Amino acid sequence: MSRKRVQQLAAALLCMTVIHGGQSTIQARVLGQDSPGADSRVARAISGVVVDTQGRPVAGASVVLRSATTGNDRIRMTDHAGEFVFPGVGAGRYEVVATIAGFSPAAVDVPASGTAPLRVVLEPRPYQETITVTSAARDVTTRDTSGVPVVVVAGEALRDSAIETVGEALRGVAGVVTRRGSEGTAAAGEQIQGIDSRQVLLLVDGQPIVGARGVKSGVVNLDRESVSRLDRVEVVKGASSAVYGSDAIGGVINLITREPRRPLEASLRLSGGDFGVVDTAADLGVRRSKGTMFFSVGRHTRDSFDLTPSTLDTTGASLERNDLTVRGTTQPNASWRLTGTATGYWNTQVGRATGETGPEQSNVSTNSQTFAGTATLQIDPVTSAEFRAYRGRYRETATGFLLNATQTPLTPGDLLQELGKLDASIRREFSERHELSGGVEWMHDRYRGTNRIRDIDGNTASTGVLWTQYSVHPVAPLNIVAGVRVDRHSNFGTAVSPKIAATMRASGGLSAHLSFGRGFRAPDLGQLYYRFLNPTNFYQVIGNPHLSPERSGSWQVGADLNRAQGRVGVNYFHNDITNLIESVSLGTITSAAQLAAISATEGIDAAFDVQLDRLLFIYKNVTHARTEGVELEGEARLPFEVRASGSYTFLTAVDVATKLRLTGRNRHQGNFRADWTPRHLGGFRVNLRGSFYDAWIVSRSASSGAETKAKAFALWDAAISKPIVRGVELFVAIDNLTDSQDPNTGQTSAAGTALPIYRPEIGRSFRGGVRWSWDR
Repeated sequence: MSRKRVQQLAAALLCMTVIHGGQSTIQARVLGQDSPGADSRVARAISGVVVDTQGRPVAGASVVLRSATTGNDRIRMTDHAGEFVFPGVGAGRYEVVATIAGFSPAAVDVPASGTAPLRVVLEPRPYQETITVTSAARDVTTRDTSGVPVVVVAGEALRDSAIETVGEALRGVAGVVTRRGSEGTAAAGEQIQGIDSRQVLLLVDGQPIVGARGVKSGVVNLDRESVSRLDRVEVVKGASSAVYGSDAIGGVINLITREPRRPLEASLRLSGGDFGVVDTAADLGVRRSKGTMFFSVGRHTRDSFDLTPSTLDTTGASLERNDLTVRGTTQPNASWRLTGTATGYWNTQVGRATGETGPEQSNVSTNSQTFAGTATLQIDPVTSAEFRAYRGRYRETATGFLLNATQTPLTPGDLLQELGKLDASIRREFSERHELSGGVEWMHDRYRGTNRIRDIDGNTASTGVLWTQYSVHPVAPLNIVAGVRVDRHSNFGTAVSPKIAATMRASGGLSAHLSFGRGFRAPDLGQLYYRFLNPTNFYQVIGNPHLSPERSGSWQVGADLNRAQGRVGVNYFHNDITNLIESVSLGTITSAAQLAAISATEGIDAAFDVQLDRLLFIYKNVTHARTEGVELEGEARLPFEVRASGSYTFLTAVDVATKLRLTGRNRHQGNFRADWTPRHLGGFRVNLRGSFYDAWIVSRSASSGAETKAKAFALWDAAISKPIVRGVELFVAIDNLTDSQDPNTGQTSAAGTALPIYRPEIGRSFRGGVRWSWDR
């Protein structure tokens, strides 16, 4: 689809929304709410309390103050007593909308000149869509004014489907692909709209997860990220570099940790299943008038598995993982709010393989610790500032030995990443129609190690950033956001990433969005300076200091219709990525003369110490990629207390120069979910989920062009849960109901060698466990 047709489609969608919302706009003018005087500031505050149907205060709820005059939204969170306040509110007609996960949004009209406290009552409703998000613009905003597609996977939906990992949770999101069964394999990673994980930024509470990008394909394995500590997962689609900078050219996945809602709450979960799976997690939360504390610990274990029994190699290594999260907030006065977060994980993998000198066992230990602090200052009713500091550390240690009588040690490997980040921002509203924000940021990254990075002393990169964003509401239904970010990279100079987005919010639950953004991604330190000599197979991988940054352009155009009984949405996307970086084979280097010729052609520095008689891979800018397609989403509340939802994604992903399809992409993808929660059965819940993927190209020969394809497949999962006594619940889950596996599982060629496995699915498995929760 051409850019002109995209613009025509965007104009049609926005015009449709204006027509649909025109009646409410005319009514506002008749009531005299669109006059210049309605925008003036007056000395009044709008306050109130949010409670549930039993009259208990709801802490941590999102409260949106929406102006009927301008369409502007102001957002606050309720405190420990369920109370909120919006000071310095101008004259005019307003509406207050409150929501929190597990409840339906509740709206209350604000009297034109009244100052009496409001009372907002929330009614329980499972799987209700969240109306506020934090990932679209680095601050809390409403989903229907963010201008970019944002999908929220809430913690309640994860619990009722017995989902344990982030990778599993994202398999129900349109346009997102994660590979199941990758806990102990190299097949991990995610795609958003056909763009790989290396171009997708993974965050926890808005701060990066350290995982040594560029090493092992730049993947942070989402099948090892537990959901037990999370309130929700937010997915931003399309280029987000104008907001989040480098690494966000394909989108953002933001893991939002929980905050306690009650004065004291605790939970414990224990489950186990086939293949040695054991999961334990314990949480403790405290909320007081001056702040909150949240603690979460977890442990996950899984045995190794082998889909090629004719070989010694394990398809997936055994895994032990321990997680820790500590988060605290305090509000010493009405102006300041301080937040501190510490997270850590410790992984151990053990697997077998046939290496260069015979059968061997490898042991890989990885661990990461991050520390983040945020200070938010409310300078006046319309001005706020935020200051953030972050420090992350990642370490990988690889050891092993030959499976011989003397257990001869293998050459060890070690990698250390240290990432530091500081930023400050300020945000101000002007006359309720205009809002301006901006900030500065500095980040320093360092890699060092043995048999992982070129230089023994390590390699570094730093980035300085200046960004700004402007939001305007020219008429009540329309919101326009424009922004630009300037990155100054120590290796690649200056890059400018602009964006512009528009949303139309009409009556009747109809909204439309249009956005365009430019993305910039500097090659990471792994791609620049990686040096890895594989001790298991005859190959080596080196970086390339001559790489150019990847750049992208992303269009997103869509509309949503949200009603009481359901929701439907459509989104068209178009992403261009130039200078795409890939690992390219230069063949086996058999002589010094051949090495000298290749080094001269490719500019390979002698410091990489390329070895002879090994296959050589190097990172290069090789592709101009384009991904475009359509996402359809829908959900409905059906009779007999059944809720059904699903999505379908059509994707075209090609190399622009050759017109060939990109490898590793599914052209058709869909998912389905059904939940049955009959009230008369005392909390009994049934969940059924299905994911569908068509055939995809695994690889393509550079010489002959021959393609290797993997077959289409579907995966079905089911979960049942039932409370038995107060606070205690039992659940049972069946993963892969139909026992779908790669057709090559357990198969050998005519020569007796094991056939390759393209999706490491272990087959049908069973899990069961108990959950206990308590609050006061």
